[in-house]
Amino acid sequence: MKTSFSKQYREIHLSSMNGQEAVVMLYDGAIGFMKQALAELGQNNLAAKVRLVEKVSKIIEYLQSCLDAEKGGEIAENLNRLYEYMMVRLTEANLHNDVAKMEEIIKLLGTVREGWAGICEAARKTDVQEPAEPEKAGACPKTITVSV
Repeated sequence: MKTSFSKQYREIHLSSMNGQEAVVMLYDGAIGFMKQALAELGQNNLAAKVRLVEKVSKIIEYLQSCLDAEKGGEIAENLNRLYEYMMVRLTEANLHNDVAKMEEIIKLLGTVREGWAGICEAARKTDVQEPAEPEKAGACPKTITVSV
């Protein structure tokens, strides 16, 4: 029996990526979904906007669940507060179709994404797979299953 593509699960195997590269990929996905949600809002396609915002929410929740407050200390605490703030703003943006709040979330995601990308670049230059500080904050596992 065939199931439609929209009901299937995609498995993303990140065996060739380190944890920080996986985090960058998740941020890329969240930013892309948020931009698509803005486009759908512009077309007054509210159902599609809601679905896309839910995907962003799941990614942020996943990133937040990867944090290790004990090992990550202040970095993990700051990221946790930022993720909580983003979730509040995301909810407000979704409820009120607020373009400014959606753009704010894209900007916040982009800023943090650039930080993780910088960590990845530094790791490549020094041949270090996982720098100590970001690992303490709670890098995500190498294999991630995302429902789309």
